[in-house]
Amino acid sequence: RATAVSVGRVARAMARILPASVETFRIVPVVENLAQSAIVLRRSDLEALETAPNSADALLAVAGITSASPNLSGSARNEELFPAFNWSFGPYLAQRLFDPDEPYRIDGGVQLDLSFRPAPGWKIAGQLQHRLSGSISDGDRTNDSVLDHVRTDAVLYARGGDTSLQNLYVNRQWKVAPDVYARVTAGYLERMFGGVSAEVLWKPVASRLAFGVEANYVKQREFDSIFGFQDYGVATGHASAYYEFKNGFNGKIDVGRYLAGDVGATVTLEREFANGWRVGGFFTLTDVSSEDFGEGSFDKGITLTIPLDWMLGRPDQRTRSVAIRPLLRDGGARLDVPGRLYEQVRSGHSKGLVGNWSGVWE
Repeated sequence: RATAVSVGRVARAMARILPASVETFRIVPVVENLAQSAIVLRRSDLEALETAPNSADALLAVAGITSASPNLSGSARNEELFPAFNWSFGPYLAQRLFDPDEPYRIDGGVQLDLSFRPAPGWKIAGQLQHRLSGSISDGDRTNDSVLDHVRTDAVLYARGGDTSLQNLYVNRQWKVAPDVYARVTAGYLERMFGGVSAEVLWKPVASRLAFGVEANYVKQREFDSIFGFQDYGVATGHASAYYEFKNGFNGKIDVGRYLAGDVGATVTLEREFANGWRVGGFFTLTDVSSEDFGEGSFDKGITLTIPLDWMLGRPDQRTRSVAIRPLLRDGGARLDVPGRLYEQVRSGHSKGLVGNWSGVWE
């Protein structure tokens, strides 16, 4: 989970196997074809500081963290990494909270995840679920939303069938410039919508500030969540600003057009702890009046992200996130696109590296 741990292990492996004439190491963490940064270390510093007091801080003081170019000429790559096929099969739990008729509803079943990476930056992936038991589809409240039903028909999707294709998409992402990243994703992007999504992110390595733009055109999927679309289509997108505050706080503002055609902004504030846990909150205000929005007046909720290594007891980069909303309405509803860029790149930038640099000797 901590990129600094990987950097330290790679540096020590290089010091062990490379000829003594090689003095400077330039290590570039790459995530899904996105070169995050370049960490420059001198071999003599690495060897001299390994057993020094406060060795992690001493190594950081003489290390360089700079931008990495899009094309890493002269880099050592393992060409046998592609094509790559990965799959997993196991149980899943889905929950729905705060239903006035039943405060807690839950579904359980099995889930199959597939991904194929034919070349760097390309990914074809999908997720198939089969419900074995549950109560989410039992809700029978009348949908009184006066907006286009982009989220309030969630019960109809739950009733659509026990087997559902959660997503199936093709993704291409690459680095445009030393500080600019790009992504294009097409297919069934989430259970309720499919279409095309494009994103560009500007995030300098040493900057706490980042900006991104995302544009999508999507259509509503059939209620059985297998194949096919309904008539409703919408162009949606956002301009986003991200800022990394001190003491683990991260803020984000998204301004743009939502799935029901309403226009407004979402404000998110999150606290990330040293053990990888993250907790935060968000609210969305759009040009939809509180009366048209319905019960709750505006979209809001709490987010919780849990690193899997905490549960598995071994190193792992994966996390599980949940957004807890008191109500799920159509106003302020945003598309759920897999693989947005900001979370992919920030762990290998200055703040992410420095915050976990104590693990460089692990």
